[in-house]
Amino acid sequence: MKQAYREDIDGLRAIAVLAVVFYHAGLKYFSGGYVGVDVFFVISGFLITGIIVREIQENKFTLAGFYERRIRRIFPAVFTLILFVLIASALLYNASDFSNISRSAIATTFFSSNMLFWRESGYFEDPSTLKPLLHTWSLAVEEQYYIFFPLLMVLIARSFKSKLGTVIFLLLLGSFAANIYGTYQYASAAFYFMPLRAWELFTGSMLALTKPSLPVKAGIRNLLSFLGIGAILASILLFSETTLFPGWAAILPVLGSALVIFGGMEGETFVKKILGSAPLVFVGKISYSLYLWHWSLLVMGKYYLIRQTTTTDLILWLLITFTVSTLSWKFIETPFRVGSKWTRNRMFAFGATAMTITAVISGAIYLSGGFPQRFASSVQTESVDDPERVRWGQCITEKRKEPPTEVSLCTIGAEDSQPEFLLWGDSHSRAVAPAVNKSASASGVTGYFSSMPGCPPLLGIDRQDQFLGSCSTYNDMLIEYLQVHPEIKTVILAGRWSISADGRKFKNEEGATKRQIDVWKNEYGTNAELFDLGLNRTAEKLMEMGRQVVIVSGIPEVGYDVPSSYAIASRTGRDVNIIIAPTWQEYLDRNLDANKTIDAIAKNHPVLIIDPTASLCNEQKCPVVVDEQSIYRDDDHLSTFGAYSISYLFDPLFEELGKK
Repeated sequence: MKQAYREDIDGLRAIAVLAVVFYHAGLKYFSGGYVGVDVFFVISGFLITGIIVREIQENKFTLAGFYERRIRRIFPAVFTLILFVLIASALLYNASDFSNISRSAIATTFFSSNMLFWRESGYFEDPSTLKPLLHTWSLAVEEQYYIFFPLLMVLIARSFKSKLGTVIFLLLLGSFAANIYGTYQYASAAFYFMPLRAWELFTGSMLALTKPSLPVKAGIRNLLSFLGIGAILASILLFSETTLFPGWAAILPVLGSALVIFGGMEGETFVKKILGSAPLVFVGKISYSLYLWHWSLLVMGKYYLIRQTTTTDLILWLLITFTVSTLSWKFIETPFRVGSKWTRNRMFAFGATAMTITAVISGAIYLSGGFPQRFASSVQTESVDDPERVRWGQCITEKRKEPPTEVSLCTIGAEDSQPEFLLWGDSHSRAVAPAVNKSASASGVTGYFSSMPGCPPLLGIDRQDQFLGSCSTYNDMLIEYLQVHPEIKTVILAGRWSISADGRKFKNEEGATKRQIDVWKNEYGTNAELFDLGLNRTAEKLMEMGRQVVIVSGIPEVGYDVPSSYAIASRTGRDVNIIIAPTWQEYLDRNLDANKTIDAIAKNHPVLIIDPTASLCNEQKCPVVVDEQSIYRDDDHLSTFGAYSISYLFDPLFEELGKK
């Protein structure tokens, strides 16, 4: 017997997809819209499990039939999207970004993009605006689930038929427990890994297995439905990027979805009538295409515009997205799902052909390095195997879920003399390392370099969004090292001071505001206060130890990935410096608190200040491209070319050290 169609579930799909779309659009009241994916997981588990159980009971279930339906449902739209993204990327993206997109296209082809994006979730990876297939992670989770779930269902039905619900419930508990643990210890894995998100689909599966022995009264069903839709809306409205997710927080949208579905299982409810209204049902019907197309179109639109989106931009994007999604649903999804010409064998052949074509095309793009001949060499992104980038990347003390037990130290400068200085800081110290190395080498001076991403040299200060103790422990260990190595006479401090003193991301940069804590006293304060406290502690401690202190002022931030912006600007006849180069006033405003602290330290102590803006900025702007070369390798870190352009600023320091 065919499962009865429920219009309200399409309406629930509409709520889920609109939440995701509006969240990605940056609408104020949809800060938790990402929970729409969790709602989709519950719906999917409910519908698919219901189909499998019914067919098993009727002795009609076959794996071939199940996977045929998945191909009909998933493949046409997603492979159309992949081909569109590859073609559009060939016209827009530079070689490095195009190569990365081809890699994500391969992962999407084999429904493993969640694993790829988990691996790419590190500090130095590309922002999401360079990943038009990022959203396919959820599709990968779902399809991985459905590779194993039907096999599991058949096995349980044959061996433990009466225990089917019990086994599924135990699997749900196991997945949920793993997710809770993972959210606190391995947040990225907890977000992307199928086994740690499977409990949400298992929740839907448990619903499909639910057969109340007694009818549930209408009043109770209405109450449950209201509570359910309220929980979903509350998570959409109240959650944000700072919410620890999934973890315990995911219970709210998952349980809410389950209550809405359960409340409508045996009759009408007020919520069911609302969700079954024609507009919501229509959006629900196109929700799969809408989910697929909205992100890719948004990302590529932002990439092309190279500026913050306006209200007009967003309205136009929504119109285009809904139009394309409707056409995709009508002319791509529907014919494959209901067309009589598409037999099972033809569907399997279609699936294999689609996977082969996208894999071959994507593989060719990746192996070619993104076909760099599409652009002039001057607009290519700094290579990931750039010798300077690789060399100083080996000196990084990695961020972990526990304080480091040792720090990485690399020799910098000349290689044939005793080290006498230390370059110490966060990722911005790595970015200026080529400048220090070039200048120190020219003067025959040797030193050490040590860096920990996201950890500026602020004694006792940690970021709340990181494992507390990591930065402070690392910084304390460097102080201990200096105490037993008196030959290190000079310490150069470099960091992204603005993010520590201000906390907010800059312009189009992604991410939430960074908050800090004084871990020595377990006290909170404003970012500016804690930055001032931490940098003064560091400078004063070093001076107590008899060290010369050198502070490198902040590098101007851009807020846009410079190499990719340069590529698309050049491709479309625009001047990237006019579009994204920060003005001198913007730099001053952004670094107001940081520079106030640095200037005060220099005024009150014999501290040397090296100011990169003397080379990087003029009275009007801080250009991002000079002599057709990118000063930056992303939105705030200097490229090797950019670092070399400021190396002369260190010459007086190292010339003096070389004389001693």
